[in-house]
Amino acid sequence: MRSLHTTRPAAVNALCRMPVLRFVGVRQVRQLPATANTPKPVSCQAVKLDAEFQALLEGAMARSSCSVGDRVGIIGLKFVEEGRKEGCPIMESAIRLGCYLRDYKHADIRGRTILELGTGIGVAGLTAAAFGATVLLTDLPDVVPVASKNLAKNADLVRGAGGLAQVAALDWGSPSQELLAGPWEYIIGSDLVFDDRSPDVLAPLLQRLLTANSGATVLLAHLHRSSQLDDRMTDVFARHGLEIRLAPRDGDDKPEEDISIISVRLR
Repeated sequence: MRSLHTTRPAAVNALCRMPVLRFVGVRQVRQLPATANTPKPVSCQAVKLDAEFQALLEGAMARSSCSVGDRVGIIGLKFVEEGRKEGCPIMESAIRLGCYLRDYKHADIRGRTILELGTGIGVAGLTAAAFGATVLLTDLPDVVPVASKNLAKNADLVRGAGGLAQVAALDWGSPSQELLAGPWEYIIGSDLVFDDRSPDVLAPLLQRLLTANSGATVLLAHLHRSSQLDDRMTDVFARHGLEIRLAPRDGDDKPEEDISIISVRLR
């Protein structure tokens, strides 16, 4: 579904329906010396919050007027149409994928080349770019203008982080050889399987991308709409030689029932 607008070439490395995971965010804190009369700045350290407290915090943020940038931990990251779409399941999937890329220690995306499928307003892709990745955000032609506006809105932020982003239109059924070849290290997407027809178009595209980009990692935020749709996705992907697994997570992450971060690879 989607043509080209603003990155250099990107690359990507990497369902059986399995239990879903919840990510526990890493927050930056400033620590002060225990015995100093005059506080002085020290380097920030990442700490894990208590899992139950983190879950409550993220839930409160999801229900509040916090911006997408606040939720993914990037101050200043802003999106047009954010207010109208925030809180809907599709937006939530993209936010959780952005948080996964932020938190999971082995998903080191800085300097990596990433292809995003179904970018929508650009939440996950621009989050990755704001963490220093090179990202090509793709979607249907009628969605490209909104994603392009958000890229322009965050261009200075992305540039300052050492990232690079472009937007392109992409038809999943007829991708160009140039786009397939990448090279891509990561292929990401949010809520890409939303009806019975989606797996039939997405599976062959992922199969071609993984064949052309050996070692690429596919990470998708999958919204569980129904067990029937999940089963159909699993069956169609298997027929195209694709294996679906839960994406690896840090040990103290908790299961999530509505959205899973999954990985897809060739069998």
